[in-house]
Amino acid sequence: MRYPFKPLPPELDVAAIDPEGLSLTEEDLLRMYRAMRLARTFETRLAALYRQGKIIGAVYLGTGQEAIATGVASLMKKGDIFNTVSRDLASWFYRGVEPRHVLARWFGKDVPPSHGRDLGLFLADLPQYGIAPFHNGSMASWIPSGAGFALAFKMKRQPNVYIAFTGDGATSPGDFYEGLSLAAIHKLPLVVIVENNQFAYSTPIDKQMPVAKVSDRAPAFNIESVVAFGNDLFGVIRTARKAIEHARSGRGPALVEFLTFRVRGHGEHDDASYVSEEGRRYWEARDPLKLYLEYLRGKGGVDPTKIEAVDVECTVLVDEAVRYANDLPMPRPETVTDRLFAPR
Repeated sequence: MRYPFKPLPPELDVAAIDPEGLSLTEEDLLRMYRAMRLARTFETRLAALYRQGKIIGAVYLGTGQEAIATGVASLMKKGDIFNTVSRDLASWFYRGVEPRHVLARWFGKDVPPSHGRDLGLFLADLPQYGIAPFHNGSMASWIPSGAGFALAFKMKRQPNVYIAFTGDGATSPGDFYEGLSLAAIHKLPLVVIVENNQFAYSTPIDKQMPVAKVSDRAPAFNIESVVAFGNDLFGVIRTARKAIEHARSGRGPALVEFLTFRVRGHGEHDDASYVSEEGRRYWEARDPLKLYLEYLRGKGGVDPTKIEAVDVECTVLVDEAVRYANDLPMPRPETVTDRLFAPR
């Protein structure tokens, strides 16, 4: 069945995005565009590779949610830690992760740090990128884990924050509440970024929770919360910055709910036939990459040749990634028991 379409609240809908209050150089604007464009280009190729049988395991894409990942990643400071899955590829690329290393993992190839053990869904590299290890398939479980990292920051008196990306469906399991409760009681520097893309797999919001918004749950923990439009890159930065500064200053956790839309299915195995055509057209008109490009080419005044250069670079990087992943060896079976325990 197709579920009825519900538009954004009028106060959150935007016709054009505006960087008011942000001090962004052309270099900043292009770096963010590169992260978003690279994620979109990479995912388009990844979906095709999945259908060709090249990918080991499942593919879950974040097409249409790139502004959230990019905007939040741009606010991180040295020593901050975050968790993410493959829907937030733009955050990986903004932080400097190379596409070839990501695709090689989706091919199940023998590349560090996991050497074929985690596929492409879950990247973990604390020392270089500040990306926390993936814990398990329940996204809600990352909230108490994030609270643990945040507790360590507080105990060590480090001015850092833990940013936990999660989805709307992951705010219903008990782990979500336990983690927020711990963080709220001890005023831990935890920021929960909820990417509310309207569906938990095929279940719409009004069928999975008894409140209208995820942020309506925050008062139970007496923590800061806000809901904003997730396809406006500049709005994402303004909103997330306040939440991160709140947590970093020692005033406790914050929850930010970004309303967005999952353009593709839950995974590439899902045709998303439950999404109405009206809803799809509505959100396509509010595509974050489209809105951002309109700004760059219009009021942003960015040199068109520089935008085109980024487009070309992204295509080249993805082409190179495919060649690189194809040429790498598979893990050797005799290494299956390696790295089960930390070295003494």
